[in-house]
Amino acid sequence: MSRSHSAIDRIYSTKSSKWTKLVSKNPTRIVDALYIGPTGRTNSHGDDGEDFIFAMDAVRRVAEALSRITLPQNSGADPEGNSSEDDLRKDMEGLVNAGVVEALCRNVIELKGDTMADDAMSSFYPPFVILYFIVIGMNVDNLDDHAEQKETRVNKRALKVIMDNWEEMSNRWWKEPQNSLKQDAAHEPERLLVSRLMGYLLLEDSSMYSKILHPSSNSLSLISRHWAYSTSASVARLNLSILRSIIFFKFSQNVEEYLKEHERPSFVSLLNKVYTGLSDPSASGKHGPNDQTSPQRILQTMSTRLAFGDPSYAVEDLGFCHDIYVGLRESAASSNASEFDGFADALRNSETYWRNAFALMHVKNPDNSMRTEKELSVAVLNLALKLVLQQPANDVAQLTQTWVETGLFSVLDETMEDLVRIPGAARLLTFFYTTIKESCLSSSFPLDILEALKNEFPRQRAVGAVMRYESELKNSQTKDLTATGDKKNEEDIPDAEDPIWINGLWQAMGWLEGVCHRDHHGREREQLGEEEQKLDLDTSSTLCARRSCGKKAVSKCSSCKEFWYCGAECQKLDWKEHKPICKNNFAAPYMQTVRLGTKRLTGGNVARLGLIGLGPNDSNTGHNETVTAVDKLKDLSDYMMPLAFLIIVIAAQVFGVWDDLGRWVGAF
Repeated sequence: MSRSHSAIDRIYSTKSSKWTKLVSKNPTRIVDALYIGPTGRTNSHGDDGEDFIFAMDAVRRVAEALSRITLPQNSGADPEGNSSEDDLRKDMEGLVNAGVVEALCRNVIELKGDTMADDAMSSFYPPFVILYFIVIGMNVDNLDDHAEQKETRVNKRALKVIMDNWEEMSNRWWKEPQNSLKQDAAHEPERLLVSRLMGYLLLEDSSMYSKILHPSSNSLSLISRHWAYSTSASVARLNLSILRSIIFFKFSQNVEEYLKEHERPSFVSLLNKVYTGLSDPSASGKHGPNDQTSPQRILQTMSTRLAFGDPSYAVEDLGFCHDIYVGLRESAASSNASEFDGFADALRNSETYWRNAFALMHVKNPDNSMRTEKELSVAVLNLALKLVLQQPANDVAQLTQTWVETGLFSVLDETMEDLVRIPGAARLLTFFYTTIKESCLSSSFPLDILEALKNEFPRQRAVGAVMRYESELKNSQTKDLTATGDKKNEEDIPDAEDPIWINGLWQAMGWLEGVCHRDHHGREREQLGEEEQKLDLDTSSTLCARRSCGKKAVSKCSSCKEFWYCGAECQKLDWKEHKPICKNNFAAPYMQTVRLGTKRLTGGNVARLGLIGLGPNDSNTGHNETVTAVDKLKDLSDYMMPLAFLIIVIAAQVFGVWDDLGRWVGAF
């Protein structure tokens, strides 16, 4: 048996060596052999199907070795030490000039496999890999001027041939997905390769955009399918990154060259390509019931990819969802709004998507890096804010109900300590809480959802985290502000990292709590006369401060004297949450904002009421002076506008929504 194996090994080694040498000596024969196929007949050289396999392997060795050498970390050396970089380049140049790229493209388009075992790669995968290696190996910029010119000519020839055959090759991948659809990690390379090669081609030649953006092209659908079937976060991320960049024309500077001579395809038409990739009949069993709408299918795909639990991938996923929402909203302004309405409605109701996104806000990177975690949190907040800012109250209510069901406010409570330290997050959160509060004031906001939202508050741990951080900022900035004299123009709108947003955040949280606990009673009083309203307000009960208790309060906390409870048992159960506010003298200023409930705040009474600039350590809640060094908006009488209106004005400037601002002015 051993001798038999040795004989086979010797035969294999001899044939392999023969075809490896032919790469340099007779590249034309190599190329001719590539047209035979594994079961083809003998050609004019006397080569058959077995020789085809050795010829293919010989080309692969050269292409792979050259691609590895040209990587920055390996430049100038063959990993196996068999050939120099110059020799490999010369061999590849000879192969390209002999037509190896044309032959490999034909293999991708026409090559058939005899069998298709579950663990086998698609028959057209091996030649496609070699094309990928050739593109990488010849794409270098460390040559001398003469060699660079020569290499460029050869490289351009290879790229042109691949692009000329791209449509037929992508059609083969699309029409015969074979094992690339199997939910197995062994097939991840197949789901990765098309996006990688496409990325290189887009970077090299703007005409590639014409290929993949043509109405008949299925390239975007193919990448969408591979994204949906990926089993690892890294493969899903690359496919989605390429897909997102192409659809939104962000991939490379070459896109500008393309747009000089071509009209930009509509966003809806490009998104439909993505939908096609997800709704292919061969994929229907993987994406739920056949009666799912296209928006529901894409959100389900996003949800299952988020379930990988990878923060780096999640940032891409959340960004893609955000971009689709914005893109469809912009398209709706000039055409049929049904596409936007369908996606927005599906997103508002997709509990799985939001639950998976919120769960990732708890994930910590193994390398202890905070960058991705910060990007993820901001991505979640950006998407959430985009869905409520300037939206009808009934849409906000629908989304709020989903968020209540998926635990958003619990997640914010648990992560607020870190969230407020992320640059810009406090501003996003201030807009977020204030916008929901304003929607809750609308008569069209359903009472049952308002009641469900009421059970999510108070969140004393989150409020305490914000107020503690404000105190830290006050202490750290006192010396700096004393030295500079705080010369900042009072009329400047605070930027994203201005500490004023920390001060505004805990008050926005208090406003929302006050509205949730009081406004639904206020609606019932709208038809009462002035005296009746006063009597009703005087006799209305205070609810127990323990979240979701709902009973009438009968006694107050003996320490802060601001929070009321229905009895000793509830107060005891609530102490863990109440302690951060109670023991830091934060309860009085916070509860003052809560008790204001639905009141509008004009510029003349903001400072008097202490809602802007009142420091969390100041127990004198009625004092007119500010005690926080971060207060830049104490004297709002110069602005003569409601505080809520000021926030919307800032939001309008930040998010570019001036066109719709008039509608908001009327709400105030």
